[in-house]
Amino acid sequence: MRIGVLRTQVPFVTGGAERHAANLCEALNRHGHEAVEITLPFKWYPGEVLASHILAAKMLDLSEVEGVPVDLTIGLKFPAYLAPHPNKAFWIIHQHRQAYDMWSLGNSDLLQDPDGEALRQLIMSEDRAAFAATTHPIFTNSRNVSSRLNTYLGLGSTPLYHPPPQAERMIQGGYGDYIFAPGRINPSKRLELILRGLAQAPGVRLVVAGVAENPAYQQQLHALAQELGVAGRVDWLGRVDDATLLRNYAEARAVVFVPQDEDYGYITLEAMLAGKAVITVADAGGPLEFITHEQQGLVVRPTPEDLGTAFEQVMQDKAAAERWGQAGSAHYRAMNINWDHVVEQLTGTKGSMAAAVSLPPAARTPEDVQEERNTEEVDPQQKATAELEAAIAPPSAPSDFPFASVSDVLEAYELEELPRLMGEADKPINPELAAYLGTHWTRFLATLDLIGDDAPQKVLDVGVFPPLVFQAMLANRYPGIEMTGLWEGPYPYAQQVRSRSAEYPGFDITLSPANTERDRWPFPDESFDTVTAMEILEHLALDPYFFFSEAARVLKPGGRLVVTTPNVVSHRGVWKMLNGIAPYSFGIFVPTGGVYGRHNREYAPPEVAELAQAAGFETARLQTFDVYDRHIDPGTAELLAVRGDNLALRGETIFYLGRKASPPTGAPARLYYGDAQRMAATFHVGAWDDETGLLRLGLTNESSLWWNFIGPHATCILAEWVDEDGMLRHQHVFQPITDVVQPGETHEFKLLLDPANQRENIGQLRLHAYQAGGGTFVGTGRSAPIVLPCSRTAFLNLARTAPRLAEKT
Repeated sequence: MRIGVLRTQVPFVTGGAERHAANLCEALNRHGHEAVEITLPFKWYPGEVLASHILAAKMLDLSEVEGVPVDLTIGLKFPAYLAPHPNKAFWIIHQHRQAYDMWSLGNSDLLQDPDGEALRQLIMSEDRAAFAATTHPIFTNSRNVSSRLNTYLGLGSTPLYHPPPQAERMIQGGYGDYIFAPGRINPSKRLELILRGLAQAPGVRLVVAGVAENPAYQQQLHALAQELGVAGRVDWLGRVDDATLLRNYAEARAVVFVPQDEDYGYITLEAMLAGKAVITVADAGGPLEFITHEQQGLVVRPTPEDLGTAFEQVMQDKAAAERWGQAGSAHYRAMNINWDHVVEQLTGTKGSMAAAVSLPPAARTPEDVQEERNTEEVDPQQKATAELEAAIAPPSAPSDFPFASVSDVLEAYELEELPRLMGEADKPINPELAAYLGTHWTRFLATLDLIGDDAPQKVLDVGVFPPLVFQAMLANRYPGIEMTGLWEGPYPYAQQVRSRSAEYPGFDITLSPANTERDRWPFPDESFDTVTAMEILEHLALDPYFFFSEAARVLKPGGRLVVTTPNVVSHRGVWKMLNGIAPYSFGIFVPTGGVYGRHNREYAPPEVAELAQAAGFETARLQTFDVYDRHIDPGTAELLAVRGDNLALRGETIFYLGRKASPPTGAPARLYYGDAQRMAATFHVGAWDDETGLLRLGLTNESSLWWNFIGPHATCILAEWVDEDGMLRHQHVFQPITDVVQPGETHEFKLLLDPANQRENIGQLRLHAYQAGGGTFVGTGRSAPIVLPCSRTAFLNLARTAPRLAEKT
């Protein structure tokens, strides 16, 4: 059949109703019909304009187009569904509520219009006439809409549920540390109530996705958040792409949706598909058709106090949140919500339209669900690939960001000072440099998204080096930001970066030299509010926990750590292993780069979080994206999907955001051989008696932890004897330390070596600080050995007389 789907379009506004119509057309076409949307512009004020739009709809002729009949029209929204047609069905998603329930509630615009009563009677009269003219059963999209038809027009109708637009792409993830509030932002969705509820729930974090139709309203909400003191706990994502939306659903603890008398509410269904508990209110309308209190979520009174209590309940009881979320997922599957059923009912192409029931069918068994899945015609690899692609798709650029590519940044800034200082003409952009930096563009944008709208003031970028493209991006995203860098050096570096236009801010930056996993960073405690480390972690070869602990030290309480690093267990890493290739994203040796020129260890996402949490960070976001290569092997995607993996953690690059929250607890033992935190020491040579050979030595604890002298990880001494030909001949571990040594304390001990007149033409004694079960400190780069002249006789005497570690343990 040739079918026209009738809907109204408010210019510049897109939401659930628009997606509803598009998905209906797609479903009709999939069933062999030829369906299109027929849209009418709509403005409902002032009253005379509203009346004109009603008349315009009634004057349409949709019976045929270019001599070809239109077999059926399906009316969705007022006043479009008033358009005449000899074979018109109704699936009502919107009457003009200003004439019905909103009039009764006293908040209708028509009440302010001098002709409001007459307009209301006109609307109700036109609706009655249109509904009476159809020969088909009248369907609505929810029981709530059916109830309004019955209350105000005495008209019976049948609810016909349909899937939300993202139904096939929704994924389930973990149960994170935030409550998610998605959707179009307008007063009817009552985001003010959510913010006031948040103010009653200290410590709870809210993530909001969506934009206000009226920018002034958006500003009012931001101001309210400031007034309530919750601005620091609200992440405003703004308009997001589908992948970002799906990801935030998947990783939320729960979803909050508190509209007033909602017709249907896609958000409820999307939350159920994502396995998330829904927090809603007793006057929400549509959501109450799916959510029962403490079964699929929480239904509370529409007050800030009750909403705040609900927020705290789901955040404090993760098990309950997960239980309700999974119950919601099962409830959705049991309700037979699918487009095949919708098309059959509306078109009568399978069975009779009159056979539709007013309530959802009985719940299916798990065996029924599995049988349906087995008989689906969707290619499983294609479906898995689409799911994985959606789960790891990177976020888009901020809407107000001034650059669209790396070339834009290179054109906007003088990233090299020397040509200008030498009086040379401005050179064109090096295409090779632009191409290289361009490969990182998506990662740069994803990192900006990770930092978010909570503007940092003082940022330390670890591992930064010129050209300072990302720093230019930060300067434009966060005006007034103060940036400092840490690099391998060996010298400090400073640069004044000028923009080529007053449109873009210039900035200064100084890079201090330090080995980020060995040297104490040259900054005081609590110096920064944000530390970023992009593609650095994988290069560390000795002690990654040191990096995290130093980041925690220099961050203020509540400060943020942003880390990006390759994901060794990405879908691409899995594919490589299955094909006999090492799973590294970068497994190439770069001899000129030294030990840090290669990837020494790549990480799985939970390992990054584990290291950070051990250093005192709480995980705010842990995500993975494909930012370099978007290709996905279908077979690998199917394998991961069949396993039930969290696909959101299978992207090629890990993005971690942590907040400094507690004191460090020490490096995770499972990732370490020995305790690297204690492996820092300095030897001191004291008095040496020439006649007896008695030598006084000191060993200072340069670490931040106490040294033990017995038991696991005890600090002791490794003595090596090298003969006069330079050949290492003997090694011996002994324990001169007789008590615990606190940080900064020096333990003194004595050795009997050779008298001064016997120190010619003999070998050498090399002494190393040593950790039982860990090895010499010298490997960490935080301790150097000392070398003393020593005969074999003196070494053997040392080995015989010095207390051994075994004797102390």
